[in-house]
Order: sequence, then structure tokens, then C-alpha cells
Amino acid sequence: MKARLDLLQQAHVITEQAYQGSLRALEVIDRQLSLTHDSEQYQMAITHLARAADRIWQDEPVEEGLDQDLLDEIEADECYPQVIDLHNQIVTAMGLTTLPISEESFMLANVYSLIQVSLEEQQL
Repeated sequence: MKARLDLLQQAHVITEQAYQGSLRALEVIDRQLSLTHDSEQYQMAITHLARAADRIWQDEPVEEGLDQDLLDEIEADECYPQVIDLHNQIVTAMGLTTLPISEESFMLANVYSLIQVSLEEQQL
């Protein structure tokens, strides 16, 4: 995963700030979930996290967030407290102090998907 972040940073797709924050977020996720770094969902979530952080710091968040019906499904899931806890740890590790609702909804969806993948991997 670090190699992917290296490539994104070297190609100027993400800033140094997003790169460093993502590395700290990786540590948090790795402590909380047992995921292989070659998981497509893991790589997509971290890439989205880095890009979202840059948009937030540049005051250019996405205009529309996740569809409310999907967000309601996530909130209704029994693992939602874990989603919120991990999300808050990631946001803190990234150094994000304020989150537009539109960006936060996608971040929550990514954390939810990571937790689901982790649960699936544990069952194998």
C-alpha cells in the first residue's frame, strides 16, 4: 500500500500532507482490522481517503455526498459503532479537523466496506 501512495505522491496526484496522513491512517487501520494490503477494497479506500483529504484541505469538497438510503443502511448495521470509532481514529490520524458532510459520508462508506472485507477475510 505504501508503494501505491508513493506513486500517487510522486505523480502529484496527492500532496505530501495527504501522503503522510494516509501513512498514519494505514497504521490505525492495520491495528484495528486484519486486511491484506493487496485487497482491492483496501487500496481503493486509502486512495479515496488521500484524495478526499486533499480536497478538504484545498476547500474543494465534493458537492454531493453518498445517497442517503445507502448511508441509512450503514447506520442500521450492527457494526456501525465500530465504523464510527474507526472513522474518528482515521480522521484524527489524517489531521483533518473539519469534514464537510459530503466527504464524510463517503469516508464512512469506505470504512464500512473495509470492516465488511475484514469480517469476510476472518471467515475464510
